[in-house]
Amino acid sequence: MESLLTKTAELLSSAASDPDRVLKWVLIYFGISSLGFVAVWLIGSIRDAQRSGSN
Repeated sequence: MESLLTKTAELLSSAASDPDRVLKWVLIYFGISSLGFVAVWLIGSIRDAQRSGSN
């Protein structure tokens, strides 16, 4: 537990010294999350269209 807290403190201090790097990773994270959301929505939309088309 102690090493986890130490590692977290090191990561936070390095993030504070390089905010551009943090911003880059936040944007990458939200970009990937958005793509995942769109993919799930698109798959659901296609399935609904196939169901209503076959009835």
